[in-house]
Amino acid sequence: MVATGTLKENTSITERIEKGLTVFVEAIELSSNLEIIGTAFPNKDNGKPARSAGGCEEVFVIRNYNKAEGIEGAYVEVLISEIVQKVVNFDKAQEYLRVIQNDRPSIVLNGITRIVGYYSRVNNWNKSKVGELRDRANGRYGLTEEKPLFQEDRLKMIDSL
Repeated sequence: MVATGTLKENTSITERIEKGLTVFVEAIELSSNLEIIGTAFPNKDNGKPARSAGGCEEVFVIRNYNKAEGIEGAYVEVLISEIVQKVVNFDKAQEYLRVIQNDRPSIVLNGITRIVGYYSRVNNWNKSKVGELRDRANGRYGLTEEKPLFQEDRLKMIDSL
């Protein structure tokens, strides 16, 4: 009998987690300016993954298209455990997204970019991919000749690879 009660409790917890994450993802998808880039295990200042009492703290990395990339950053990290705790319905998800957009400090994703159709670390790239990134940053791959914001910073970062 005890095992059945534990199984029911675990099932209800799993359903709550799935519901919270599903509602949060749907709210992001309905937003015109937010996109989930992926999940990550952020590093602390010492280069090692951040840990909590339960292990690594996994986060969603969210791109806010209302903000420019560069010094301020257009990305926000949101703890998955925090989403599960706070998002119980669609209204709460919308309210939480407003808090994320307005109150969360942005992060700058150093050394991660998208060339081959998915986000990857540039330190794993061969010289050909680095050259493609340099060409794109110089405007040779774009549809216009307009230079992006923070162009000099981007070129310095690429040249350091």
